[in-house]
Amino acid sequence: MVAARREQILRAATRVFAEKGFSRATTREVAREAGISEGTIYNYFEDKYALLMATMDVLNETERRAGDFEASLAENFEDFVEAYLHHRMAVIWDNREVFRVVLSEMLVNARLRERYMREVVEPTMEIGEENFRERIKQGKARATDVALATRASAAAVLGLLVLGLLGDEEVGARWDEAAGVLSGMLLHGLEKSGGGRHA
Repeated sequence: MVAARREQILRAATRVFAEKGFSRATTREVAREAGISEGTIYNYFEDKYALLMATMDVLNETERRAGDFEASLAENFEDFVEAYLHHRMAVIWDNREVFRVVLSEMLVNARLRERYMREVVEPTMEIGEENFRERIKQGKARATDVALATRASAAAVLGLLVLGLLGDEEVGARWDEAAGVLSGMLLHGLEKSGGGRHA
């Protein structure tokens, strides 16, 4: 019951934040959308910031990501990267209006930005780095700067999202294809052969 009610509140918050923006949205509106009293929200979330962090944590899939990455170690690396990007990019695009709200708010709200980095981004990067290091150890990925490679991969997805949110027609019309193109670039680069200076 507790988990179901929490999920109900988070779904409502996602809709309200996407429609109204973080600053203009109120917990009263979230409660109305969820069909509960405003006080009930505070049984589950400390404040509106905590509610937004929890919403982003769900969209980030932080809770399941470590398990997904652990299970993926038995998979073919190329298949994993493409499937992972397809999944994550589908989740992001389906919720792009929420990301629009959060990104715009974080650029001007230092408190929110610091909390998002600490509670969502940093734990995710740690999970990604650990998985990457293990793949290098197993000989499934080439040795590189793991911290920067993890962030560059995440930045490529974020960059595509920003272009889509800005109205880039190519990205908007072909988002479903972007994961395949991106995984190919990440795994094989842009060179015709593997004989470049970084090979």
